[in-house]
Amino acid sequence: MNRPQSVTILAILQLLSAIFSLFDGLIILFFAGIFGGIGGALGGAKVGTVIGGAIALFAAISLIIGIASLILTWGLYQLKSWAWMGTLIVHAIAALAQLAKLFGTAGAGANFLILGFAVGCIYYLLKPDVKQAFGV
Repeated sequence: MNRPQSVTILAILQLLSAIFSLFDGLIILFFAGIFGGIGGALGGAKVGTVIGGAIALFAAISLIIGIASLILTWGLYQLKSWAWMGTLIVHAIAALAQLAKLFGTAGAGANFLILGFAVGCIYYLLKPDVKQAFGV
């Protein structure tokens, strides 16, 4: 079966989403160390560990989503059936994570951008020609 143009657009969105998620995760990880150190200096080691650990959790989620998104990009481009469901799951998780981060961080611009990629990918996943291409 020929790859519909919507699937190609979806794969490109997925790749961009992967790049931004990886970048977001690295930036958050950087800030986890900074704020963990500040919390440790001001409130003691336990406070610093809790603050740094909580922020690092969001970094881990972003990095895992970014790596999974790279794998899914390849699967989407190759019309692998597992890629459709995997992409839907990853973007549902990414959308929820970005909404949660909007309430707790100052990096709202990046959060809205990644949220936009998630919503755009979900939109393309639910298009009839894309669903047909993946046999869903």
